Amino acid sequence: MRIQEIKLLTNDLEPLIDFYHRGLELPLIENTESSVSFRIGSSRLVFERSEEAANPYYHFAINISESKIDLALVWLKEKGVRINLAFGEEVFFSQTWNSHAIYFYDPAGNIVELIARHNKKSTTGHEFTRDDMINISEIGMPAEDVLSLSEYLLKQYNEQVYISGDSMFTPIGAEDGLLILSSLERIWLGSNKKVAIFPMSIILESRESTETKQVLHYPYLIS
Repeated sequence: MRIQEIKLLTNDLEPLIDFYHRGLELPLIENTESSVSFRIGSSRLVFERSEEAANPYYHFAINISESKIDLALVWLKEKGVRINLAFGEEVFFSQTWNSHAIYFYDPAGNIVELIARHNKKSTTGHEFTRDDMINISEIGMPAEDVLSLSEYLLKQYNEQVYISGDSMFTPIGAEDGLLILSSLERIWLGSNKKVAIFPMSIILESRESTETKQVLHYPYLIS
C-alpha cells in the first residue's frame, strides 16, 4: 500500500502555507481560496478549508532518509519547530518497528511525525533537506471499534496487519504506507491530544478499482 494523497480539514490555510511552504520548503502544488496542496516526495498533502469542523486535527507520518534522523532534528530546530517529546525523548526509538521518530505540531495542531525506518536503508549524507522527505507513510484513522474497522479494511483492500494489532491500535499495510487504526481512548504518541474523529480523504496507489468509497459509517473517503 502506498499513500498518494491525504486531504485534511483546517479552519485556516495561511498559517499552514507559512509553515509547510515557507518554513519546511515543501513545493506548493496548488493554492486556492478553499484549499492548498504540498508535495512531499511521491505524495501530496492537501488541506481544505472548513467552517463546519471546529479545530480539526490529525496524525500523519513522513518517511525520511533512514540515516538522517539526527540531521532532521537539527534542521527542524533551525527552522524554529518546537519538538514534542515521546516518552521523554526528542528522538524516539521503537525496537518493535526498528525506527526512530520525531514528533511536532503544525499550526493547525496536527501531530506530524518524521520517521526513519531502519529496514529501508538509505545513502548517507552530511545535511538534511526537504528532498530527504520521501513520502507520506502513515495516516491515523481513529475508530470507535478498531477490530471491526480493521476487519473491513483488510478485506476491502487485500492488505495485512503490520507486525501486530489489537483493539486499541492496529496498523494496516507496510512501511511505505500504513493506515493507523487507533482507539478513541488513546492519546496520539508524541502529543497531548486525544485521538478524535474528523473527516478526511485518502488516495491510495492505483488498485483494481478507482471507485471512491466511504469507510463504514466514518467520515473517511478512500480512493
